[in-house]
Amino acid sequence: MKRLFLALDIPGAVKDALLGFQPGPGAGLRPVSREGLHLTLCFIGVADIEQVHRAIRLLRPREFSLQIRGLGRYGHAKGGVLWAGVEPCKGILALQRRLSVALSQADIPVDTKRFRPHITLARYKAGVSKCRIERFLQQSDRLVLDPVRIRQFLLFSSDTRSEGAVYRIERRYPPIGNGRNRPI
Repeated sequence: MKRLFLALDIPGAVKDALLGFQPGPGAGLRPVSREGLHLTLCFIGVADIEQVHRAIRLLRPREFSLQIRGLGRYGHAKGGVLWAGVEPCKGILALQRRLSVALSQADIPVDTKRFRPHITLARYKAGVSKCRIERFLQQSDRLVLDPVRIRQFLLFSSDTRSEGAVYRIERRYPPIGNGRNRPI
């Protein structure tokens, strides 16, 4: 059993552009590694990879485009995340909803928080300099990337370590195209 989530991978050129907006590491602030940049669709938690695979293996997205625009943060008393915004679109919302339903129908618990598409760029702990967070947010108008074509989703596992999470792609789910796929 591994800690699992479903996500969209981000093309290398987009990752490189996003790295230019990340705050540097420092007291209470840890940027996400280049390899860790992704867009989480469904956080599952500890579960059996094969059970998750059986629940979603026939779901295939139609291709769609993501628009990455702006910066923001989610915070709470213990810290939070700094993120790049992703405009909600019909394709991503339909994919996320169908995956959540398929997992629930297979009795696989999923995170029930409202889905807000974003790409986490850094994590921060309580007490991090408000100035650093404000400097990050002041760049928001500058982040507008070309639309990104999405053609597949992935099943990731994560291993949390003191230096940050290490992600591994467990399965790839390709798009419509081979005649066996059911479109979302």
